[in-house]
Amino acid sequence: MSSPHLRRSGVVVLAALLATVALIAPRPAAAAPHSGRGAVTTAEAPVFDGRHSGTAADPQRVRDYWTPQRMRDARPADELLRDLSPPARRGTAPQPGRQPAGTVAPAAPHRPIPAAPAAAGESTGDSAASGGAPAVNASASVGKVFFRNPVNGYDYVCSAATVNSVSRLLVMTAGHCVHGGSGGTWMQNWTFVPRYNYGARPYGTWSAKYLTTFTAWANNSNLDRDVGFVTVRPNAAGQRIVSVVGGNGLSWNYNYQQYVTILAYPAAAPYDGGWQQYCRGTTSRPGFWPFLENRIQLRCGFTGGSSGAPWLRNYDGSLGYVNGVMSTLNPSTGWNKSPYFDTAVYNAYASVADRV
Repeated sequence: MSSPHLRRSGVVVLAALLATVALIAPRPAAAAPHSGRGAVTTAEAPVFDGRHSGTAADPQRVRDYWTPQRMRDARPADELLRDLSPPARRGTAPQPGRQPAGTVAPAAPHRPIPAAPAAAGESTGDSAASGGAPAVNASASVGKVFFRNPVNGYDYVCSAATVNSVSRLLVMTAGHCVHGGSGGTWMQNWTFVPRYNYGARPYGTWSAKYLTTFTAWANNSNLDRDVGFVTVRPNAAGQRIVSVVGGNGLSWNYNYQQYVTILAYPAAAPYDGGWQQYCRGTTSRPGFWPFLENRIQLRCGFTGGSSGAPWLRNYDGSLGYVNGVMSTLNPSTGWNKSPYFDTAVYNAYASVADRV
């Protein structure tokens, strides 16, 4: 797998008081780490303050829509964030009192997937920057997203990753890759191509059946809740996506400093969106007291098209634990940011984990 750089952020240790929250469940589900495969189950369904779309378009119509030319011409979805007004873009959902950390375990595909080679003419890693560390494999669980925004009629691209669940049909991305936020609506013709490779679709094309995001994102464009889930349809052979490419785990309520691997499809210069790129380092919490953001950041310099990319803890070259999703980009500084994954993110996951 290729990477023009591997950057490690400095760990910023901040002694911060954590404020109360208005958006997550008043009775969060108990969440202890799990080591076995499969999804977390709870005695009662957690409360999720979010929105679900209706059934999406017929999958054949979606496949017909996405011609190779449309895929090449689709725009990076970070343009959608630039259209938001500054008040709407400001995060307003602080982290509540400390909750137990929890995980959902990854699930391997039913058949092993060989490691992907590097893209033609590109290096396989950054041994100089990483002290001789081996190259990072591309993951079949990570892919490129294509969708149409009905508000302006333009086609866009994002990144996304599968997540293990009871349904084995779940994909995770940024909220702005499924809904336009304040003044917007649900995206159309949403489709996911695992391990997209310069137009090649080695594991097929998977169309959305349902889209899910937080009310705080859909109504107010709150960046602290810029998280989306997508239930995709089985393929023509009746297979479920996690069975085909594997599903990443999920983690929440971990501290703000985590070593992660980000796998993304940045499409704006100096990248071309044709192949997975990676960045690794230790995240930190942006801002300073009393202006701390309830997000995490890493200085990767990834550009538009990487929106929705997974920030993976414990990535093993195939799967990891999604601990964030690419939300905002800052071309002038190179900092990339993700919402902090708290109990509310688990509640969102649990609300769709068994949906088919």
